[in-house]
Amino acid sequence: MSATMTMANLLQASSTSKTHLELCILTSHISSYPQPPANITSDTLAHSTVTLDPPNPTSSDFTYLLSGPLDNFLLYSGQEQSQWLIDIAHDICDPALKCSSLKVWDLAGQMWRNVKPTDPLTTSTYLYDIQTMISLTNISECAGRSKTSSGGNASAMAYNVKQRDEQQCWISRIIEPNENGHLCPKRMGDHLLHIVYSTFVSTPPPPTLSIYDEICGITLSATLNHWFSKYELGLRLVALVQVYIFLSLQLINGS
Repeated sequence: MSATMTMANLLQASSTSKTHLELCILTSHISSYPQPPANITSDTLAHSTVTLDPPNPTSSDFTYLLSGPLDNFLLYSGQEQSQWLIDIAHDICDPALKCSSLKVWDLAGQMWRNVKPTDPLTTSTYLYDIQTMISLTNISECAGRSKTSSGGNASAMAYNVKQRDEQQCWISRIIEPNENGHLCPKRMGDHLLHIVYSTFVSTPPPPTLSIYDEICGITLSATLNHWFSKYELGLRLVALVQVYIFLSLQLINGS
């Protein structure tokens, strides 16, 4: 968990930090998951596992989510400007609804003001003003590298995913060496998968939905999948792009 700080410390940091951008949320909105059972064998157990414990509503602390030199944020945000930081805050705290807003501390006015998507990123303290309770704890930690046997469900899944993706990494488009990245780790199991599916898909999960279905896999290069499995690389939708190829017989024939 990121370090917490009081409002006084937050304001002092804002006035003294000249090169860093910081993103925080109110600690009073952070909950924790209960200790999960050793094996989740039913939907009932799965729902109890993702039921959040109540937070401390009286806490006035802030919790850092991101902090670093502004140049690093400008490198990753590109031309998206503040829209990039808004999207990242959504992904960390509110990936399903994306209904909360981003605010920035106005040092001159001593107040939080709303951030517009087109605002340039600055060396400021940003607050993700989320109203619901969230948890920043991974349901399934990557404790070690699991090995896939040469047969069985995992092997069939890896084959189907690579065939679907035409053997190409989703990001680099290279053909090999590639691996089957698991969007939902196998150790989560079918019952937790049903909850994840229901959270992000508008239709009910199929009765036969399995952690080994190809919808739970993505073809990534071996290097990218290493970081993906450690939760240090993520994917987000920026825009749907359609590519149209027009063949002109006149141009081909040189006329």
